[in-house]
Amino acid sequence: MRDIIPTLLSIGVGFAISFFGLDFYSDSLKNENKIIAQSNEVTAPIETVETSSKEEALPKPVSENDMPKEAMTAEEPSTGATSIDVEDIQKSFDNWEAYTKENIDLMATFTPLDNEGTAMEKGIFLTLLRTGAYIPIKSEKDGKLQYQLTNIDESADEKIKKSIVSKASIAHQYFKMEGKKLPNYNFVDLKGKAHNKADTKGKLLVLKCWFITCKVCVEEFPELNELVDKYKDDKIEFVSLAFDKKNELVEFLETKEFKYPTIPEQKDYMAKKLKVKQYPTHLIVDANGVIIKMVSNVKTLTSELKRIMGK
Repeated sequence: MRDIIPTLLSIGVGFAISFFGLDFYSDSLKNENKIIAQSNEVTAPIETVETSSKEEALPKPVSENDMPKEAMTAEEPSTGATSIDVEDIQKSFDNWEAYTKENIDLMATFTPLDNEGTAMEKGIFLTLLRTGAYIPIKSEKDGKLQYQLTNIDESADEKIKKSIVSKASIAHQYFKMEGKKLPNYNFVDLKGKAHNKADTKGKLLVLKCWFITCKVCVEEFPELNELVDKYKDDKIEFVSLAFDKKNELVEFLETKEFKYPTIPEQKDYMAKKLKVKQYPTHLIVDANGVIIKMVSNVKTLTSELKRIMGK
């Protein structure tokens, strides 16, 4: 009997230890999972911007510090296929550039997805891209554009990382301007006509930011003229802001048809007030003077106007 009592006590103590140990392990596992989940939610932004020179065949974005005396220029993406090999596009910088030119415009209207395919806020999406840890991959759902975060390969060319950081940084800057009031303005165009808030109240205002020696800026003229014709019966005012002096613009526009009224010597307004980072840049401003979109090419401008105007 005396031998059984210690045995029973031993079994009881062992059971208690097992029970409380299991409970402690369960709580620890929950806390560990919670910590992992929280660590995946926070990523600090990076303010790095890629710098590159303006090529003759295809102008590329460059930073403010490295841009020519006139300004920096932006390439134009075009529509392309959505079925791609994620590994293949990261094998070389040329592959990546070809893919992004055809498929990616971070200033367009799209559904941002995290790396598990869950919709997320655009500002967070762009901030994560600015870390250089991800690339965006295009897809479509129900006819709507989507970009999904995808982890960049460790072996990928460093230029790919710099490129996406640059594009995401500019797109994030423009995204932050959306929803803000257009800074005060009182423009006088080349023909002496005034353009101010009183004149544009109740209208949609479309602004183009450019300069004479910007090759891609000038190449957009025919498509922009088509937009002016398309929306001539709508309450839209198209205005262009240029770096150049009046006499230079008058002489230049005698050789190039451009249907936007043009305002000379607006470099400071564009850079300091509108925070323009590359050229061309287009702004769409609503009837209340609020910036609703900033984009860098005529193709995206066209699609955004179609979305807003319904035609």
